[in-house]
Amino acid sequence: MATIKDVAQRAGVSVSTVSRVLNHRPYVADELAQRVLQAIDELDYRPSRVAQRLRATDSRLIGVVFSDITNPFYIHVLRGIEHLLSHEGYSVLIGNADADQEREDSFLRLMQLEAIDGLIIAPTREDSLALAEVVESGLPAVVIDRRVSTTDVDTVLTNNFSGSLRAIQHLIALGHQRIGVISGPLHLTSGRERYNGYLQAMSDARLKVESSLTRFGDYRHSAGYELAWDLISQPDPPTALFVANNQMTTGALNAIHEAGRIIPDEIAVVGFDDLAWAISLNPPLTTVAQPTFDIGHAAARLLLDRIAEPDRPTRTVVLETELKVRASCGSKWKGERAPIDTSPALENRPDRPE
Repeated sequence: MATIKDVAQRAGVSVSTVSRVLNHRPYVADELAQRVLQAIDELDYRPSRVAQRLRATDSRLIGVVFSDITNPFYIHVLRGIEHLLSHEGYSVLIGNADADQEREDSFLRLMQLEAIDGLIIAPTREDSLALAEVVESGLPAVVIDRRVSTTDVDTVLTNNFSGSLRAIQHLIALGHQRIGVISGPLHLTSGRERYNGYLQAMSDARLKVESSLTRFGDYRHSAGYELAWDLISQPDPPTALFVANNQMTTGALNAIHEAGRIIPDEIAVVGFDDLAWAISLNPPLTTVAQPTFDIGHAAARLLLDRIAEPDRPTRTVVLETELKVRASCGSKWKGERAPIDTSPALENRPDRPE
């Protein structure tokens, strides 16, 4: 691979002149700059991004830490993050905490050593002291998907409460009264809010919430599988099941199919999170859809605003969910086309969702 010295030699200039051209510094004659650019092209020279970051006053690097990168939800959020940040000249450094607080803390330390310009994080816990220290150190940060209790920070959320409320109301309207729930962990605000939506819908309909129909999982496939088996194996199982995220939903569906239960004739199912495969299932899955791309886009926008104005007041953006009614809940379903990515070009998108 060509080096900066090779470029300087080919162009007949000093290494410092090549460096000034690469970093768009002034005081380089047009004729010299053209010779340098021609040499770069002829040698196919690629400057070291690490060296550029070390020389620069900012790294143009954003850290992104997810609690569980295997969750497809976060992949779609990442797309929204990267779409805007790359347009603004930033690169992304990704860390997967794997639902482990110590791993998350380690990634936070590593990213600070990498001199990131900002951080977007879906923390494993809402009471993370390490995250609070990062924010209080002055590093611009945005939290997504859940609130944190240890620091005041920009946040992007979805309306988990109304999403689950509408899902349960829909099941009740279809005649279900024994509605089981596999909720997320209560130590996360997303888990509590989705569970509270379930409780509110049951209360509004004056239906009893039975502990035998209530389960709490860790948002992973294995939890959905085990907890669904537990629920449907009861002598008087639920007639409908609400599952609080996509991974637990796939686990629950596996358990239901292995048990030989027919959806929706013997048990109706509604999941939380809408992915492309939801309409490919038999029957197609009713879900609460989150605007994943917009979550990432809004988080990136908030972070860039924070970098530009470090002292501005913190903001919380709450995006709405949408109930996608398909056949798994027992409704008549006329079918729909598979989702096609028609996201408008970035420059045509609003700066941030209202």
